[in-house]
Amino acid sequence: MVTLHIASTAPINPINTTPALTRTQVWQGLQRKIRQAQDFVPVILNTEVLSDQANEVIRVATFAIPGKSRYQVREVCISYEPTRVDFLQPDGAVITNTISDGPGGQLFMTYTFEFRYPDIHEGSEEAGEKRTEHVRMAAMAVESSIKAMRRMVEKGELGN
Repeated sequence: MVTLHIASTAPINPINTTPALTRTQVWQGLQRKIRQAQDFVPVILNTEVLSDQANEVIRVATFAIPGKSRYQVREVCISYEPTRVDFLQPDGAVITNTISDGPGGQLFMTYTFEFRYPDIHEGSEEAGEKRTEHVRMAAMAVESSIKAMRRMVEKGELGN
């Protein structure tokens, strides 16, 4: 069995990027992402919310990764306002979206992933290929989510 731990971080407001997003807007974006993930991550086709109570949402996300068949994942999404959302999957996988503060008041978004592959051996070529695939996917997920939030702010869909 192999467990892959992957993380990707990006600045939320790179130099000369407008509009600048506030922490509140990014948090609102993450809350929308829980309920409408397809607006943020290109490989997610649909999100069905099964339960929405307090800081916990149970959803089913439908994925379509190029070159693979579509599949669904039931996730428990737990919000820790104003910083973190955890996405817990039935196979033990954990995805975390974190808003963090950097030097000079900069905001950053970090996505961390813990994927478990019981049929793949540690150190194998297949494990290396999975790691490469997930590193690429993590960077894409962070960037596409920030871009989606920026578009939503431009359209007036996220508050101040």
